[in-house]
Amino acid sequence: MPVVNIRLEKLSKLVGKELTAEEAAQHLASVGLGIEETTENEIKVEYNPNRPDYSSIYGIARTLKGILGKQRGLPRFRLRNPKIIVNVDPSVEDVRPYIVCGVIRNLSLTGEDLEEIIAMQEDLHWILGRNRKKVAIGLHNLDVLTPPFVYRAVKPEELRFIPLKSSTKMTPKQILEEHEIGRKYAHLLEGYDRYPMILDARGNVLSMPPIINASLTELTAGVRNIFIDVTGTDWEKINQTLNILMASMMDAGGSGEAVIVRYSRKRYLTPLMKNESLMLKSSLVNELLGLNLSDKTIIDLLRMMRFDATSSRKGILKITVPPYRTDIMHPVDLVEEVAIAYGYSRMELELPKAQIFGSVRRTTIVQELIREIMIGLGFTEVLNILLTNEDEQYKMMNVNEHPHIRVLNPATREYTMMRTWLIPSLLRNLADNQQHLYPQRLFEIGDVIVPDHTRPEKARRRLSLAAVSCHADASFSEMKGIAEELFRLLGLNIIFTPTAHPSFIDGRVAELRAKDSPVGIMGEVSPSVLESFNLPMPTTAFEVDVEQALQYQAEKD
Repeated sequence: MPVVNIRLEKLSKLVGKELTAEEAAQHLASVGLGIEETTENEIKVEYNPNRPDYSSIYGIARTLKGILGKQRGLPRFRLRNPKIIVNVDPSVEDVRPYIVCGVIRNLSLTGEDLEEIIAMQEDLHWILGRNRKKVAIGLHNLDVLTPPFVYRAVKPEELRFIPLKSSTKMTPKQILEEHEIGRKYAHLLEGYDRYPMILDARGNVLSMPPIINASLTELTAGVRNIFIDVTGTDWEKINQTLNILMASMMDAGGSGEAVIVRYSRKRYLTPLMKNESLMLKSSLVNELLGLNLSDKTIIDLLRMMRFDATSSRKGILKITVPPYRTDIMHPVDLVEEVAIAYGYSRMELELPKAQIFGSVRRTTIVQELIREIMIGLGFTEVLNILLTNEDEQYKMMNVNEHPHIRVLNPATREYTMMRTWLIPSLLRNLADNQQHLYPQRLFEIGDVIVPDHTRPEKARRRLSLAAVSCHADASFSEMKGIAEELFRLLGLNIIFTPTAHPSFIDGRVAELRAKDSPVGIMGEVSPSVLESFNLPMPTTAFEVDVEQALQYQAEKD
């Protein structure tokens, strides 16, 4: 969880009320911040990443003003007319296609203020930017630059500039290979033959997104005018990031100024700073919170949380959401805001009206029984995560890709999808444990995720069991005997039918069937699959859809 250090003196000044450390901690906790450490002059708080506007003391103070009654309703952010133009060259379209910009003028920043802004920048890189992959931020001393600016892609050795934390001019290629920060983020530009760059009218480099800024534009205490660039691959996220930055720096005392960003076919006035609207039913608020609040009370509570709220008609409220609240996506999010403003401590505890006795689900009982049987048969249980990648699930297993649930914005190449079967994960476990003695026998009972468009969530969880045996004498007969004993003890009538499967050796693979329907697979793993996982020993494996097998058994009974 990200952390913000809050100077008590500054917080008191921003909210317009003198606060003791104890008072401040109490108010901060009431709006969902975790108190990590409290001293006489400073409070260290932890915030949930779904609230990126809390990445600075300015965003936190903005909320506290509403709680303390200093300011209610929607904050107003007025932008001056644009004086700066940024031209976007088509050469960046295939590398890092989007850029939005803003200007903050007449700031008065101390060294401590500057440290807070840099910390906010890095938190936003992580929260919204996926460690700069989707969003990268550049903050520049505007006074050393000459507009207009251009955002274009350059060849690896086309120009030279002095990057931050360096004293010598370097080409983009040298930065990626030799500079400490360049090496850290070089993977973000891997595979491209041109790199994005922002330059001013004199050819001075501002930034090489998403890697590093130029030393020329470095911010220091006393800088008054700041140019902000936000580049990335996600148009929505870069605009959200710029909105949060502009709102915080305007709350810090600066004057916001728009920038004209000209693409080849369209131009934008950024930051957009657009308010969103949602409709909220009072009945939903009262149903979820167990309260009986009037429309007027709900409106007052939402205004405390810095929203504008009006009554559209009885029981229906129109809520205006400020541009920095990127977490508000559904009316339920507004219900949470009402709960925070009302105070969870004020809500009275109620016993359930119906007396209900819980019981263990049948699948849970079966899981525990399977664990006991497999351990008794000499296997060790492993627990892998649901996330995996297409290479491991399909390519390394010699099978064609079939429908699966992809991760929309994967953080790493290792985790790009939800697993559809367990055997690949078990083979990975064997590959990672070759230093241990053989034989190695592993099993896992857990969920796999498959697409299902008949469900609201468009996916379905299935409980599967898989086992692998890896040693010099591993054979089909060995695993068949183990599977038969397992099914006998579970009371399942499973038939072994010869079949063909690209992950297994021809003639040594069987389909597991219940009531003439396939419920699993078993066989000796193909040498090409073993080679893909770098496994030196013969390996046998089986996997069965536990829920489907139990369902067929229940129908039979």
